[in-house]
Amino acid sequence: MQEPINIIFDGPPGHESGRFVEVETDDGKSTNVGEWIQKGEYWVLRITKLPEKQA
Repeated sequence: MQEPINIIFDGPPGHESGRFVEVETDDGKSTNVGEWIQKGEYWVLRITKLPEKQA
């Protein structure tokens, strides 16, 4: 099983939603799980493959 990935925001979903802060593992390590792409006026974190768990 792969380690969970947490996409961190500075507030909850809502009318004025939180901003993106970080992508990290449960132990607080940053991880690179995708790439940022622009689609029209929006930015998307596209995740195509989850990283393998580090030993």
